Amino acid sequence: MSSSARVVAVVAPAGYGKSTVLAQWADRVGDDAVRVTCRPGTDAGGLLAAVVAAAGPADPGTPTVEQAVRTLAAGPARTLLVDEVQALTDPGGLDALTGLVDELPATCRVGLASRSGLPVATARLRVHGELLEIGPDDLVLDVDEAADLLARAGAELDLEALGDLLERTEGWPVALSLAAMALREQSRRPGPHDVFTGDDRFMRDYLRAEVLAGLSLRDTSLLVRCSVLDELTGPLCDAVLPTWSSGADLERLAARGVVLPVDRGGERYRCHPLLRDLLLAELHRREPSIVPHLHRRAATWYAAAGDGGAAIEHAHRSGDKALLAGLVLEWAQRTWAVGRVDRVRRWMTWLEEATDLDTFPAVAVHAALTFALVGDPVRAERWSDLATRAARPGTLPDGSTVEGTLAYLRAIEARAGVARMRADAQEGWEGLSPASPFRATMRHTEGLAALLDGDLDGADALFAEAVDLATASGAEPLAALALCERATVAAAQRRWPAVDALVHDATDLLRGGRYDSYWSSALVHAWAARVALRSGDRDDALAHLGHALALRPLLTHALPVVSTQALVETARALVALGDVQSAASVVRQAEDVVRRRPGLGDLPDRVTAVHTQVREAAASTVLADALTPAEIRLLPLLSTHLTFPGIAERLGVSRNTVKTQAISAYRKLGVSSRSEAVARWETLAARGA
Repeated sequence: MSSSARVVAVVAPAGYGKSTVLAQWADRVGDDAVRVTCRPGTDAGGLLAAVVAAAGPADPGTPTVEQAVRTLAAGPARTLLVDEVQALTDPGGLDALTGLVDELPATCRVGLASRSGLPVATARLRVHGELLEIGPDDLVLDVDEAADLLARAGAELDLEALGDLLERTEGWPVALSLAAMALREQSRRPGPHDVFTGDDRFMRDYLRAEVLAGLSLRDTSLLVRCSVLDELTGPLCDAVLPTWSSGADLERLAARGVVLPVDRGGERYRCHPLLRDLLLAELHRREPSIVPHLHRRAATWYAAAGDGGAAIEHAHRSGDKALLAGLVLEWAQRTWAVGRVDRVRRWMTWLEEATDLDTFPAVAVHAALTFALVGDPVRAERWSDLATRAARPGTLPDGSTVEGTLAYLRAIEARAGVARMRADAQEGWEGLSPASPFRATMRHTEGLAALLDGDLDGADALFAEAVDLATASGAEPLAALALCERATVAAAQRRWPAVDALVHDATDLLRGGRYDSYWSSALVHAWAARVALRSGDRDDALAHLGHALALRPLLTHALPVVSTQALVETARALVALGDVQSAASVVRQAEDVVRRRPGLGDLPDRVTAVHTQVREAAASTVLADALTPAEIRLLPLLSTHLTFPGIAERLGVSRNTVKTQAISAYRKLGVSSRSEAVARWETLAARGA
């Protein structure tokens, strides 16, 4: 051992190679090693006699601690190695080991290997710097070591399969050895091979013999039934079983190395993945009917503890669709608001697998919104239709009415034009609970209706209220979106400093990348690109446009107004950057949205206007490319006081040449006079032609 610590403690569950560590240490120190192994029932006399016998010639009779210490210290520096310390349960034997560790001189070193905590004064040794502790994390095998072990066993794997196996075994040496045996056996059989799990025959036999053997019925029941849990705590296990004092049971199991601590406080534990495989298999073999009840109790406990994600996971596994629907309804918005839209989408997919969801119209509303936000209009409309069919008067747990919740969905879908959009937003505002975070969306949507009708001041007031409401409820993506709607109003009023400030505040809310994949961020990045271009920061504009373009697949007719706004602003920024081809593609997408959702005020006019801008930019680019170098050199001079002869003299060509070049340029630019040519050229120059 390279450490100078006087005592080395190797503490890990079965199968981590503790005995191998002591054996290698003994080989290194040679004749100076004194190695003993404890057996169940070993008492003080037996331990001390074994130590003295291993150290050399012993006096007759039963030695004392003092005699054993003298024997060890009599010769050169000795190393006392004691294996299987967890088997030393006799109080006298424990005292004898503690005495040896305490009384041996500094010239002697001690190595102790145990599956559980040691009986010696580790705290004091640790404080004085005399203790080196080696645990499971120090004994696991890495990729290279695992590959070498498998290769020597004749069971080589490719890198990906090796990585999967290493993840399942967590580098547990004995598990990798048993996996090698299983793989070698499988290689002799034709056909597909099974994935190595804790319920594999080799692993199952080992776990039962070395990990689970000797456990009480109570401990075994706790482990098997609580195998449905990713993490184990006393209160959670008490709720799932149900029972009491599970915390003490877990502490005892951790001391035996059966469960692994997750935190330093000793309150949270977990099973090794392979052990959990075995326990789950046992649960499904012995008590399959109880599994849904266990998950239901876990879901209820996690919901009360404020962990919606874990509660919903267990509700899904329980098969209780009413519990699942209720929890998703409660947690979907707040989960989406903190940047976990993929988790919400997974929940909604689970709901799709359930049946008879027409009894949960409010859940259908939020499923429709979720799929709209992730750019899946087909599923969004299917859920929307289900919500409409399932509509029944009533009040939801948060105090919102079913009618108000359905109005909320109709407003954001905007299927029936601006007037109905405004009316639905107002109905949603009235029907949603005062505490509902969706009220901010209704103010934003009512503001959109006012904007599409040309009521800029009314729209700005509603957007400002939406910002305040969204900020108060922690809905940062919506707050950023509403800030950019205020920027849209400010741009229409030519208040450019206000535009810059509003867009800056909006982008600040997106910093950190949590919302880079959000539908609502497309408009923010499009506006940020336009602001960057106005300030001359081309690199920043390109970065924001990259984000906006990446979000294009999410911009569909399912949420038509903001999707179209984002596409229009993105196209304008692309034109300003000279990327006319990309701008044309974006405009075609916007045209498809307004074609599918007619009656949205002046929104189609905005799409038409940017389409015209793109077409003119494209034409200008073509014209500029068609001009010869001589014609391009001539055009700036046409704006001066010089006559054709004067221009000819300046350029060093004949008057007829200048006249011929000017006529050719007029034709290519589609003009008929010198003044028109000058105006057209200035437009091209301003666009970077």
